[in-house]
Amino acid sequence: MRLKNKVALVTGGGRGIGAAIARRMAVEGADVCIVSRTESELAKQADWVLANTSAKVLTVTADVSRPEDVEHSVEEAISRFGKIDILVNCAGISLAYASTDLPFDKWKNCLNINLDGTFLYCQQVGRHMINRGEGGKIINITSIVSHAAIPERAAYAASKGGVKQLTQNLALEWAPYNIQVNSISPGFILTEIVRDYVKRGIHNTEKMVARIPAGRMGEVDDIAGPAVFLASTDADYVTGTTLIVDGGFLTNGYV
Repeated sequence: MRLKNKVALVTGGGRGIGAAIARRMAVEGADVCIVSRTESELAKQADWVLANTSAKVLTVTADVSRPEDVEHSVEEAISRFGKIDILVNCAGISLAYASTDLPFDKWKNCLNINLDGTFLYCQQVGRHMINRGEGGKIINITSIVSHAAIPERAAYAASKGGVKQLTQNLALEWAPYNIQVNSISPGFILTEIVRDYVKRGIHNTEKMVARIPAGRMGEVDDIAGPAVFLASTDADYVTGTTLIVDGGFLTNGYV
């Protein structure tokens, strides 16, 4: 119960990494506000939390790229729970296009969701945390593409690289308010998006696993544990950093 009496707002919590983080934080004692665009996915996660934990749960549908949706979901969480102690920005999309063929509207949409959405939630919740005066934890989900290039990921890499740098800037600005802002860079995690890429031939699991010293693809729960650490008092002196969780992929200099 490392997060007992805490309230966590998790975007992109309807499935994948966001859902795993929301579930784990509920197990660790936090009441959770889960945000997603899809009501059916939210209902599934809420049912799990209520069946397996003693946590309270609120679900809110929102498009993270729309400022009015962001403001509404934050207000709903504060109205229900009275506060937000932890923010996890996990909502995002991936995009695989040769850069010469990448339509500008798809470029903009990827940045709007991945980068703008993260900023909007950080801004709204950051204001609340500063005004409340009791500190807080913000965790942004980036990607290994914010550290190393992968072909046909220009928009995704730009958005996630922006999230990584945004994390550092906010950590610097908000440290005087006892708000720790960190990010997690997952490697190849078996989310619904990655499974779809494998099915479509965009990802080759055999080649990917061959580059991962751990010898396997990651599971969504591999990200949940590090997120709980960054949200807990164990990480009170950790801010402005990016925790890479990739099974050693980025350390492998061999092709």
